Amino acid sequence: MAPLAAAGLLATLVAAVPAAPAAAAEHDVCAEAYAAVDAIHGTPSPAACTFIAAQERFGTMPTSPERVDAYGRLFAEDATLWEPGPPGRLIRGREAITAAISGTLALVPDFAFHGERVAVEGDAVMFEADNTFTLGNGADVRYPAVYRVQVDDDGEVVQGRRYYDRATWFTSVAPELPAPFADVADRGAPERGAVRAPDRDALAERGRAWNGEDVRALLAASRGAPLTGPGIDGELRTEHGKRAYLRALFAEVEDVDLDLGQVIEVDGATYAEWHGTVTAEGEQSTFGIIERLGDTGGRRPELDTWTLAFDTLPLVADQETTRDLYARISGL
Repeated sequence: MAPLAAAGLLATLVAAVPAAPAAAAEHDVCAEAYAAVDAIHGTPSPAACTFIAAQERFGTMPTSPERVDAYGRLFAEDATLWEPGPPGRLIRGREAITAAISGTLALVPDFAFHGERVAVEGDAVMFEADNTFTLGNGADVRYPAVYRVQVDDDGEVVQGRRYYDRATWFTSVAPELPAPFADVADRGAPERGAVRAPDRDALAERGRAWNGEDVRALLAASRGAPLTGPGIDGELRTEHGKRAYLRALFAEVEDVDLDLGQVIEVDGATYAEWHGTVTAEGEQSTFGIIERLGDTGGRRPELDTWTLAFDTLPLVADQETTRDLYARISGL
C-alpha cells in the first residue's frame, strides 16, 4: 500500500470546480487517481481517490528516504497492516509500518508496482497491482497483488491487508521450495456456461464451501469463467483444470477457518475477502483469499473471470524455513 496525502490539494481542486453535478465534481477531484491507474470500478470518494493516487505514486517513486516517509504518511497513526504469518501478528501503528517498508526496500531497492484495476465501495478499496523487482542475484521477479484497505475521511489507511504470493520471491534462491500447482493443467474442452457472481446472500454458502473444502460448490458459480491464481501461468478454462487447482490447494491445508471479510460489488464483479487461519506445514497460520468473480454477460469480458489472490508461502514453508528464505535474499 502506498503514500501521498493531499488534503490541501483536494481542497484546492474542489474550490476550483464551479457548481456542477456531484458525479462530475467528484471525478474532477479524482482526476489524479483516474489518470494514475488503468481502471477504477465504482464511484470513489475523495478519500478513496487520495489513497489511490498515493498508492500509485509510491509504486513508481525511486527508492529513497523520501519514499519511505511517503509510504508511512499513507497510514493513520493507529493503522494495522497484515500479511499471513503466526496468528496474532500484525504490524501496528505508522511508525512500525514505516520501519517495515524500510526493511523491504533494503532487500529489493527497485521494488515497483502499477495499479491495473481498482474497485471501490464506500471506504473500502481493492487495489489490484502488477508488482516487480530485481533480486541481488539479477533475477527479475514479477507477481500480481491485491491490496485491500479501509481508509478514513482523510484517505489514510486504517486497516491494510496484502494478498500476493511471496513464494514467487524465492524461486531463484530456493528451487527446492514445493510448487503445489506445477502439475495443474487443462484437459478437454473449455467450459461453457455463464458466470454467476455471488451476491451477498450467496456468500454465506460460499464461505461454507471454502471451509468445507467443497470443490464442487466452489466450481458451480464459476462455470464458464477462466481461472487465474497463484502458481499457474495464464488461465485455466476447463472444469478439469479448475478442479485440479482447488484440489492441489486443499491438499496443502487443514483446519480451514475463514470468515467473510470485505465485500465489494461493482460493475458486474463481486470481490470477496476470506480471512482467518489454516494449518499447514504443521503450524497454524493466518491466511486469506481474495476472489473476484465477474458476471457482465460478456459486456466486459475482462471482468468475466474467476481470479484468486493468496499467499502460497505459508502453505509450503514453516516459519523457520521462511526466515531462512529471507536470509538468503538479504545475503545476495
